[in-house]
Amino acid sequence: QKQIIYDALKTLDHPTATEVYGYIRNTHPSVSRATVFRVLGGFATNGRALELRVAGNEVRYDYNVEPHYHAHCLCCGRVADVMVDGLPQGGLSVKAGCGFMVEGYSVEIFGTCRECKAEA
Repeated sequence: QKQIIYDALKTLDHPTATEVYGYIRNTHPSVSRATVFRVLGGFATNGRALELRVAGNEVRYDYNVEPHYHAHCLCCGRVADVMVDGLPQGGLSVKAGCGFMVEGYSVEIFGTCRECKAEA
């Protein structure tokens, strides 16, 4: 079941758990909705997938765990991988004061995707 879910994650574009379940339920009816949610959460916990959280939206998942950035469409909620000039893909080098140790960072980019812009 984990492989079925991971294959669906790789096929879909930054899906929600609900989208993954919808994708596999007809061909693999023995995989429950609860299993999909649990397995995707496990993938995120063990580093096999990224959890993408945007306030007010359902969590999305990304099988690509290499450092990269995402753009979120404010109209349809679509998430896309993007390159950002001036920000290194491999991470930032940060010097923090007060003994703060940086363990990670997040860059959120918001706008309108090509499809939504064409409909406007």
